[in-house]
Amino acid sequence: MIKPMKNSFNIFLISISLIGIQSMISCKKSDTETNPQPTQAQIIENNIKAALDSVIANTHVPGLVAGIWAPNEGINLVYTAGEANLETHAPMSADMIFRIGSNTKTFTVTVLLQLVDEGLISLNEKLSTYMPNFPRADEVTIEMLTNMRSGIISYSELVPFLTTWYTDPTHFWTTDELIALAANADTIYLFDPGTSYSYSNTNTIILQKIIESVSGVSLEAQIRSRIINPLGLINTAYLIGGTQLPGYHPSGYWYNYYMPELPELTELLDVSWAAAAGSMISDIFELKTYAKALVDGTFLSDTLQQHRLACHDMGKSMIKYGMGIFEYKGFYGHNGGIHGFSSLMIHSSQRNCTIIIWYNCFLEDSEPTDLITIIPKLIYPEL
Repeated sequence: MIKPMKNSFNIFLISISLIGIQSMISCKKSDTETNPQPTQAQIIENNIKAALDSVIANTHVPGLVAGIWAPNEGINLVYTAGEANLETHAPMSADMIFRIGSNTKTFTVTVLLQLVDEGLISLNEKLSTYMPNFPRADEVTIEMLTNMRSGIISYSELVPFLTTWYTDPTHFWTTDELIALAANADTIYLFDPGTSYSYSNTNTIILQKIIESVSGVSLEAQIRSRIINPLGLINTAYLIGGTQLPGYHPSGYWYNYYMPELPELTELLDVSWAAAAGSMISDIFELKTYAKALVDGTFLSDTLQQHRLACHDMGKSMIKYGMGIFEYKGFYGHNGGIHGFSSLMIHSSQRNCTIIIWYNCFLEDSEPTDLITIIPKLIYPEL
């Protein structure tokens, strides 16, 4: 569900619009007597708003919500743009709950790593310890599953999965079903384990299986007791299944491609298909709290946290991937893409900056992750 950062025409449009905004601000600086000069923080926030408005103006994204907090620079921006529902034209609201997609992986891997800290699992253990019948399981380590270096194909890209997904959208998927799709694929491994990188939802579903086997407790209960409750989150939840999106939320549109003839997808598909790889929900304020705790090391020992943040190259992307987390120029976090929703969640401990952005759609050519090269640089030009 994650898509590597890419250069797109939308980024070009946004960049051009920013040049115009910055030029207008510069021209007005001489009129100090009649017009009070904006602060640097106000200029930055106006440029961020222009970038976000450009997304709505130049793409098929219906609506967005963004929270950008950089208190050291005086930035405290919560901003919405576009529509929450294309039929009623209701506006987006910052208080809305949304499907966070693959940001769920950060929760799943955090629980796994807590079990490592507790001595119940070792990152060097082989998959064969837990799933001896999985092909080549003696070549795959637990760590490879966390950092997407196992080579195991993603079940969500396979024809048998997609066929059921489209023909029986309310089908409830078990972890065994999802894992079996990959285990029975014609090509199970895209490369020899540990030799390269390939993003795969199967890796995280296998981790779910291991977590539940070792602990004897469901992943949902583990996430709730280890992360959600300690942080006091009330709008964040792991959904085991079902089509319902609880709470105050918008309509969600499209999956990968802009197809206006399709129905809106908010509550069309059973979310069990994403499970540990993407079934959670939250809002921007709770993700802000979580992202800071995730990156600052609240959940893990210092040694394991540092190991988690040691990220690897993702091929041609400027983003690097660690254990259930990615890094871009000192910002750590994840992104998410699921039916009807896409999002970006990043935090920099060094800069004390958190950025949460989500769209009520999932389009390959228009994702919040595209803004990872733009928003941080508007705040920190040296990037």
